[in-house]
Parts: sequence; structure tokens; C-alpha cells
Amino acid sequence: MLKLTEQQKAIVESDSKTILVNAYAGSGKTATLMLLAEKFNNGIYLAFNKAIVNEVVGKLPPGWQCKTFNSLGLSLVKKHYPDSNVNFYKYHDYSNKTIVDLVNKHISMAGTNTKKSWESTCDHFHIDRGKIELAKKVLKKGKADTSQISGEDMLQYPIDNGWKTKKFDVVLVDECQDLNPQQLAFLDCIPTKRIVFVGDTNQAIYGFRGSDPYAIKNIIKKYKPTEYDMTQSFRCPNEVINEIKHIVPNVYSTKNGGTSSKIKPGAANYEDECFILSRTNNNLFKLAYKFIKNDDHFSIGTKFIKQLKTDLAKVCKKCKTLEDIRKNTVRDYEQALHKASENGWSTTNIENKYDGLLYIIDTAKEVKDIPRFLKSLILHSNSSSKRKLMTIHGAKGLESEIIYFIKPSQCGMYKEKAKSEWEKIQEDNLYYVACTRALNHLIFVE
Repeated sequence: MLKLTEQQKAIVESDSKTILVNAYAGSGKTATLMLLAEKFNNGIYLAFNKAIVNEVVGKLPPGWQCKTFNSLGLSLVKKHYPDSNVNFYKYHDYSNKTIVDLVNKHISMAGTNTKKSWESTCDHFHIDRGKIELAKKVLKKGKADTSQISGEDMLQYPIDNGWKTKKFDVVLVDECQDLNPQQLAFLDCIPTKRIVFVGDTNQAIYGFRGSDPYAIKNIIKKYKPTEYDMTQSFRCPNEVINEIKHIVPNVYSTKNGGTSSKIKPGAANYEDECFILSRTNNNLFKLAYKFIKNDDHFSIGTKFIKQLKTDLAKVCKKCKTLEDIRKNTVRDYEQALHKASENGWSTTNIENKYDGLLYIIDTAKEVKDIPRFLKSLILHSNSSSKRKLMTIHGAKGLESEIIYFIKPSQCGMYKEKAKSEWEKIQEDNLYYVACTRALNHLIFVE
């Protein structure tokens, strides 16, 4: 039987109809929620992704369901459109990638058809406002086609039509800091006597992808929940916790014996089992190149490689020399910076992307070296190696005995460059997430 802290006990014993639990990294969130779930016979656990569903579903008591938002939404859609087929690329049939990207993001932001709403979506995601009129037509055409169901449709059709799921005694909403406005709106489609939101304000890092950077504030505004904190970290030792006190002053731990240290890149001895985290992709490119050159093992994600392959294909198109490829890259870089400057957008992601591309190009001795590097990366994609190269975003929800944090000062640098307040906050959050992956040893490489 889990021995509860006073904070955990207060949550499990709460009779409030609406609860918001702010659970810090490694605070025993899942175990606490499972004890809370045992009080109910008919509940649903809404998870952020399938990985969390797979982790949680076997721990829930009988009578409970565990689904992603999209899975629950699709079950509603299928009741009303039983002959419809899932097609995540549905809107791609109507226009190009840029327009479809704007359409999907506008839906995720629970956008309306007003000019102001569309402009707000464009500004949030740094998309040219000139794309709005075409995007409006694509959205209208896509919504009218109910024979195909996109990921965004799975929630939007129930919202638009006021469809309801079965009634639940309680709804548990996990990772609520990462909800987008559409997901928050979809909660109105779930009749329930009680709702429990669980999240960590300091782990809100997906604003660039459509998550509401102020999701928890908006939950408080709409639901007026009873709030509880879980501030004790069982994962991280005090030596690690001290590194995030400037961001989260009230976090604490009773675990000792860990280490926090700072080293130069040349002094890094990356153990066979460790996470190597970076705010930006370009640092990982450079390290992967060195590992490949030295025939050292490592693992890297396939999504990471897929995006790099797409970016390189664009700048390498119809080029016969490295000089031509470099000219293309510099031209695209300058154009992207100019467009960002005209619109008052942050240049952080642009600089990260092109710095990485230029490193790969400048390291190559001939054009063939670029596809060779990609092939080598693919061989290391999701390999069995426990020395893992990841962005901070990719490491969220994971933990390792040893964490190497590459160039941690980049979070502060990008915070200074950020144009909006939510972007500044998320740089602090990224720093927090990186540090709190460490079970024992945190090593800053600068």
C-alpha cells in the first residue's frame, strides 16, 4: 500500500466536484490518480497520447476506460457517420501543405470564422495572413465532407453538433497543461458529475504545436476548481532540484546522493546508458556526426531524421556541388529571416534549423556525404542503444539515471529573443523539463 504524503492524501480524499492538481515532475502523480480512481466505478481517463494510454490502462480499476481525446471523439463521430473512414490527410486533398497546416492549426485553436480569429491563429504560428482566404475555403469544403474524418474532425464534429458521450461519474484529464483550445471545448461533450484536471504548469512546452500556453489559467477561469499542489519530487535528488529552484521555488525532495556538475564539451564522457538532451536540433546533429565518425553507438528518433531529410531535400534539389547547396541554404535562410522580421516573429526556430543544415553541408567533403550522413543516422534511429540523443521536447515524460544537458544557456538566450510572453515562459519550462529527467546525475555541457 502506497504511503501517502499529506498532499496526496488531500487529493484522494477530496469531495470537490472539480479538482485541479498541479503535479511537479516526479511527484507520484500516476500512483495518486490510481488511488483516486478506486473511489469510482464508472470513470474515464483522458490521456495526452497513446503511449500514456498503454501505460495507464492496465492500472485502472474495473469499470474504467482510458482513451485519448481523438479516440473518444471518433467513437462519437462513428455513431452519427457510421460509414465514414478515417483519413488524417483529408484536408490535404483540397490544397497544399501550407494552407492545410493553417486550417488544422485554426481548428485546434477552436478558431471561429471571423477575420480577427484567423489572424490570431496566423500570428500565433507565424503564418502569412495572406493565406487566410484560401484556408477558409478549404475548411468549409473539408467540413462538408463527412465521408472522411481527419484527426481534427474527430473533436470538431461533436463540438459543432453538440453530441454527447455516455455519462461518467468522473473524468480524469491528464497532462492538462498541454491541452489545446479545441480539446478544452470538447470536454463539454462529456456529461459527468466530477472532473479532475492534472498537469504541471512548468511542463507546458507545446505552444508552438497548438497547445494553449495558458491552458491551466483558462481551466481555472472556466471551471473554478479546488486546487491542490504536489510539490515533492520522488524522482530527482536535491542536487538536481537545486538547479530548478529559480523557476519553481517551492519544489522539494528528500532524496539525496545525486550530483549536478558542469563540464566542457571536450570533457564529456557519454556513458553507455544516458540521455543527451538539447534545446535545439543542431547540437544533436553535431554530436551524432562525431559519434558516427568514431563508430560510437547511439539512438536517435525517426521523427527527428524525417524532418532533417525533408529540409535537406529542399536545399539540395537540382544542385551538383556543395557550393550550390550552400547558396540555396543561405538564400532560404535569409528569406526566412526577412519574412520573420517583417511580421515581428521570433527567429529562434529559423536559426536552429539553418544552423544545423549549414553544419551538415560545411562538414561534407562532397555532395554524396550528405545522403551518407542521413543513411548513417537512419541506422541509429530508435536503435537498441541506451545512449539516447533527444530534444527536450522528445524527452518529456521520460527519465534516466544520467542526463547530459547540452548548451543549457540556449534556453536563456531564446527567452531573451522571444517575442511573446508565453514563448518566454516556455523557455523556462524547457529548462525545467530537461533537468527533471535526471534520476541521479545532471551534467551541464557548455
